[in-house]
Amino acid sequence: MKLIEIADRISAHLARFEADPIINAPAPSRMGSSEGLKKYWHSRARQAGAYVGIVYIAYQGASNISKAEALRYLAWLDAGNVGRHYEALRAKEAP
Repeated sequence: MKLIEIADRISAHLARFEADPIINAPAPSRMGSSEGLKKYWHSRARQAGAYVGIVYIAYQGASNISKAEALRYLAWLDAGNVGRHYEALRAKEAP
């Protein structure tokens, strides 16, 4: 599978997370308001040279991961898991 295809499939998962009001519910702020920050905002994945660049919150920048890591993350997402790449790479059950 090409990097751009991997990135597109990861992006589809991220778009689903961002659109889900339960997954992307705002965290309570320190001041007690329910208007906290969301986990996903303008999230996307794209090919970045020999890597896949993943953005979860647009203004925080991208994390670049190798093709092998991206494939492992994609398999983890395809298995129904929700989360960020470092959670998938830490998971023992990830392929």
